Amino acid sequence: MLDKFELFTILAKESPFDEKSRIYFEKLSLKGLEEMHAYSTDTRLYEYLELKPFLSIEETNAYINKLLKRMEGSNGIKTSSYWYIRNKENNKLVGTAGLLNLDHERQSIEWGFGIDPNLWGQGFILDIQKILKEYVFEKLELNRLYGKTMITNKRTINSIEAAGLKNEGIAKDYYCKNGDYIDAWQYAMIKKDYLSQKNISKT
Repeated sequence: MLDKFELFTILAKESPFDEKSRIYFEKLSLKGLEEMHAYSTDTRLYEYLELKPFLSIEETNAYINKLLKRMEGSNGIKTSSYWYIRNKENNKLVGTAGLLNLDHERQSIEWGFGIDPNLWGQGFILDIQKILKEYVFEKLELNRLYGKTMITNKRTINSIEAAGLKNEGIAKDYYCKNGDYIDAWQYAMIKKDYLSQKNISKT
């Protein structure tokens, strides 16, 4: 198990990477503002988010700055990191991904991701999930990876199940979107199951 300083240093400075993958991770920055804004206006992206579509580039700028502030942490403690996901073939932006709520004592972390709707159905989500799992369990040496999504978000739930994460229950009325309460589908993977899955895959 890594100590806190080692863990925070890796999360802050090292990006997930897979030499064989068609995508690569690049630390979030304002350099990608215009690219991110280009798909952040697409209403399809927000179907299962509590956020409203960004109507101006200033809104996208404010959102990126909010994430950058989270990445700074406080008192030397860094619990979140965010990346742009790019296609190696043309360097074009595929989407974003993040690891957040790092808990050293519990050895756990939460993930999240979003993909340009024009690229849905091309398997990029599975590529992102695979690389993040390797990073969390092998690079950060954590024990638990978890997340949640709206129970109506069947597309994401299907990808989560395909990636080997397991449902851990329903949080009633967790989300509130346009005045309607929506249950959250909670899921996770622990290191033991990740390693077992990896061994089966090799076999």
